[in-house]
Amino acid sequence: MVLDMRFAGGAGLRLGEPLDGPSVALLPGLGVHRLTVHVRVETVRAETGCNHVLLGGEAWAEHLGGGPHWIGLFTPVVVPLGGPGSVAPAALSMAVTNDQVLALERARGGRGLPLLLDLNGTLPQSGGAPCSEGQDTRRIAADDWDSQVRALTARLAVPDPGAARH
Repeated sequence: MVLDMRFAGGAGLRLGEPLDGPSVALLPGLGVHRLTVHVRVETVRAETGCNHVLLGGEAWAEHLGGGPHWIGLFTPVVVPLGGPGSVAPAALSMAVTNDQVLALERARGGRGLPLLLDLNGTLPQSGGAPCSEGQDTRRIAADDWDSQVRALTARLAVPDPGAARH
């Protein structure tokens, strides 16, 4: 999906999924993992003097019959802006625990993972009202999410040190 952010000073950004590469990635950690949503940021109209946007927000998982479930807040990132038509990538990341990944797995029931993204942008150099917000959605295919969860659990599998002695 595409989200158009309009700012009071006349600036406009178009946010969407990257044209290539993963839309969402899950990087394993020790009990806490990094969930990253990749965003394509296109400058539709630039405000004079504004050369970057601070992009952040939060993510929700949407499940059939259960309503949205809050996952967490993205760490805000600075994204450089160019002239109209220029594109820059952004990686919005948040920490997710083992329990959160397991809860997502139980709730999605083998289906794709639908995400609702509440995004906000701030143009710190703007002379007008510098903030805009909106919602975007992502649907991670079941196979894509399954492979990321399998990679996560495979990296976390620790061999039994006693088994090597027998």
